[in-house]
Amino acid sequence: MPVITIEGGQITPEQKRELISKMTQLASEIMNIPSDFFMITIKELPDENIGIGGKTIDIIKENHKKGLH
Repeated sequence: MPVITIEGGQITPEQKRELISKMTQLASEIMNIPSDFFMITIKELPDENIGIGGKTIDIIKENHKKGLH
């Protein structure tokens, strides 16, 4: 049974359903394995627990909204 784990920031329930559906479909097509065999897990991390370039994601998102890239 293939297992796909996605780690990232928080997303909505609708986004989770779409991500699980599309990832399963794509992996099934590429690997030629029935989609019923796949297990997808989503591990959400709070934005303040993820850092890129010395800044936490919550600060990066805030700056992006303000146009401060």
